[in-house]
Amino acid sequence: MAESLSKITAVFETAKELTMEAAASARNATAIFGEDGSFRPRDVQRYLNSRHEKEKLVGMKAIATLMSKGDDVTEFFPDVVKNSAAQTLEVRKLVYIYLLRYAQQESDLALLSINAIQKSLGDQNPQIRAMAIKVLSGIKVPSIAPIVLLGIRKSIVDMSSVVRRAAAVAIGKAYELDKSNLETLVGYLATLLGDKSFYVVGSAVQTFVNMCPDRLDMLHTNYRRYCNMLADIEEWGQVCVLDMLTRYVRIYVSKGRMVKKPNESFYSDDEEDEKEVEKEHEEFVIDPDLEMLLAAAKPLLQSRNSAVVLAVVNLFNALVPEADLSFLGPPLVRLLSRPSEIQYVVLSNIAVLAIQNNDLFAPYLKYFYVFPSDTPEIAKRKIEVLTLSCSESTVSEVLSELQYYATSVDKFLVAEAVRAIGRCAQISNDIARRCLRWLLKQIHSADPNLVGESLTVIRYIIQLSPKDHVKTVAKLALALDSATVPLARASIIWLVGEFAGIARYIAPDVLRKCAKGFMDEDESTKLQIVLLSAKLYSYYIEEKPVQEEKDDTDEQLEPTIKPSADPMDLLFDYIMLLARYDTSYDLRDRARLYKSLLASPSSTPLAKLLLQAPKPSPHAPSPSQGKEKFLIGSSGLVCAGVNDGRPLPPWSSETPDASIRDEVKVEETPVLAPLPKKVKTKTNKAKKETKKKKVVVEKIKNVKSKTVKKTEEDFHTTLDEFFGEPAATSAQAQEDEEESEEVVEEEESESEVEVIVEVSDDSEEEDSEEDSEEEISEDEDENEAEDGGSEEESGESGIDEEESETEDEDDDDDAAGRGLLSGQ
Repeated sequence: MAESLSKITAVFETAKELTMEAAASARNATAIFGEDGSFRPRDVQRYLNSRHEKEKLVGMKAIATLMSKGDDVTEFFPDVVKNSAAQTLEVRKLVYIYLLRYAQQESDLALLSINAIQKSLGDQNPQIRAMAIKVLSGIKVPSIAPIVLLGIRKSIVDMSSVVRRAAAVAIGKAYELDKSNLETLVGYLATLLGDKSFYVVGSAVQTFVNMCPDRLDMLHTNYRRYCNMLADIEEWGQVCVLDMLTRYVRIYVSKGRMVKKPNESFYSDDEEDEKEVEKEHEEFVIDPDLEMLLAAAKPLLQSRNSAVVLAVVNLFNALVPEADLSFLGPPLVRLLSRPSEIQYVVLSNIAVLAIQNNDLFAPYLKYFYVFPSDTPEIAKRKIEVLTLSCSESTVSEVLSELQYYATSVDKFLVAEAVRAIGRCAQISNDIARRCLRWLLKQIHSADPNLVGESLTVIRYIIQLSPKDHVKTVAKLALALDSATVPLARASIIWLVGEFAGIARYIAPDVLRKCAKGFMDEDESTKLQIVLLSAKLYSYYIEEKPVQEEKDDTDEQLEPTIKPSADPMDLLFDYIMLLARYDTSYDLRDRARLYKSLLASPSSTPLAKLLLQAPKPSPHAPSPSQGKEKFLIGSSGLVCAGVNDGRPLPPWSSETPDASIRDEVKVEETPVLAPLPKKVKTKTNKAKKETKKKKVVVEKIKNVKSKTVKKTEEDFHTTLDEFFGEPAATSAQAQEDEEESEEVVEEEESESEVEVIVEVSDDSEEEDSEEDSEEEISEDEDENEAEDGGSEEESGESGIDEEESETEDEDDDDDAAGRGLLSGQ
């Protein structure tokens, strides 16, 4: 019961503290912005100039809030710069963000914070050191370029990978600040490119791509290491590394090739088996280094980042296009479940891949079906991929799906579906006839959009082989009476005019029908009627017999009845007369042009060339046709008119030896950053006693031959000196001790061993090797200190750190030490 009450009390106290903190924050916000949200600059300055870190943090948060709203807070620049050396990490972060935003505008005042930022480069916290180099390189003031170089030079050899990564980013910023330091920065970047941490390599490669992408020779010794650590690099770093390695391979690694190899057979007794052995098969062989890269990149197809997946696809498509790339289909199809923006980018890349290999996505056609929730652009891309992946084996599935889309109420979807059917008709003549039969049925549809698009596609199909579709033109001429859509009527009349030279019995009758309702037709239809009349009249002039002129002197003309004019002449004059008085300027000009060409016999060849010229066979290319020059994943596939400017280099005909890619062992990076002070941990009691005894042994090592002859009382006096007790020793005695030290070295070493054996116990012998090495190093440091000390300190040189430790021990331990010495 008591425990439950205490827990409840603790909960209430915690809630009280949180409430008080919230109230304090509300008071601070009210003090700065007021209850109505009004801005109080004086209060912000007061908080920034406060001695308390919490109040400084409140002031910086207020400035960050104003910055997010788009307000100009440059008036607080001097007050903010004062806090660049704040003790709180949160305050420093906000100050650095402010400096990055306004340092270029207030370059003179920004220089006041350089000293504080430079001091932060030596801070014990790696995050502060990383932030310092980021801010130092982000201040775009040309006068601090040398200081930035010094900061980068110090950061690239830092112990923390966080700081080295920040240095990699800072190199790119320093290059933008002053491009004359390129060679120096490239040297720093080479150090980071060889870093063992994958956390650093990603940022270093991104800087390399932006600063010196053509210096691929710097990657020779790092190539295989990058392949091994590729899976560990961050996602956006993987994109840069994959692109860089793709370019490197095309220059320095040999291209994969097909090699003929003999078939192996276990049995060759029969003659047929011997013939089979002689046969050869082709096998795709690639370089081991290229194979290493492909093996390392293939697992990245399962990455959650779509950019990484596209980078891997680009790598395989650029390096081994001849190989079987069917495994690239599922990862790309998987990305179609992402948001619409990613879907559009992925579909644009899939369309280019389908142009290069239409069988790549044939097994996944159902994933490209259009959904009602798809945007028009995504629907257009999906329909394009369906038509590009269409073949004679899958045409039934694709056409049925496109015909369903053509009956939709969405005008955009209807137009794209009918155009896609026209692209499918280009596969073969059988498919073209099948598409034409369905399109002819749509002429009588009530949807004018469907009728117009269908007739446009019919015109394309007929033009592929005009002589095979004379009957189709006759059917279209009969459908002209029931067609009401202006675009449909104009298309039918144009087709009849194209066949005027083949089907002579169709065009004159169609022109006669159109002349009756000429005034009620749409302008586009009127233009096609005028064009049809001009084509027919040009054929009529060409076939009209030339009458010979008779001389008046030979024969006397007799009055005869003038025969009636030819119906074609009358029909042409009638159409031209109707067009002459039409309200359309374009129509009147067009009629005047045709009439002037056909009026005089001298211009008849020109009219024939203009009106009877054969039209080339139409080609309805895919919307993505011509984008194969862009790399997979580049912006040129998505944005029209955008050129990436960095095409892939061609394969090199002569590649260097693979030994240039052998890794070079790099020594450990020296640590320039300050390290925290070493804290000595206390050991168990047995180790402490052993350490104290070895201190006694160390003192014995320094005992001179002359002191061995001393009495026990004199010896105890010397031991008191060792433990720090005052002893009066003359300068002459000290000189005698120094002379005797050189005489007895071998005897001392033997006595040292004997003493060590006597004082060591079984438990002490089980100490680890690491403890013994530390003690030996401490002893060596003490000996060096003895040799470098003055004569006054030579009597006490064996004490140093061991003396400070033994002074804190009990008197019993001291007595034990003296007893040990007397026992010797």
